Amino acid sequence: MKTTTMNYLKDILGDYYRTDEYIKEREKELLYVLEEKMEDCFEEERKSQERMTITTDRRLWTLEKNKRAVERCLNRSDETTQKIIKEIYLNKKTNLTLLGMSQKLFISKTQAYNLRNLFFEQLADELGI
Repeated sequence: MKTTTMNYLKDILGDYYRTDEYIKEREKELLYVLEEKMEDCFEEERKSQERMTITTDRRLWTLEKNKRAVERCLNRSDETTQKIIKEIYLNKKTNLTLLGMSQKLFISKTQAYNLRNLFFEQLADELGI
């Protein structure tokens, strides 16, 4: 896997714990802009336009897609892989490396790298990268 792809996936995982917050912020932004544009519209037309705007926003769609992909990959992973990914990439305050995590889980460094790489490959496939 290319380094740029790996870094992109690490960024997605790093932002995972804040994804719900980003989604809510984006929805608020969209509704605020929509409110300004549709001051004179009827309530029914406004609600219809709100739904259409929110469901067609590319940034919002990408955030939701990334969140679902991470959740699906975590759910399909074994317990050891989940611990590795959660501790190193999803934890806000982590000071463990993959080597430290392998020692904590009593597995070899190679096995830890293989599990991590397999998870990243599955995540990339899930995201269509």
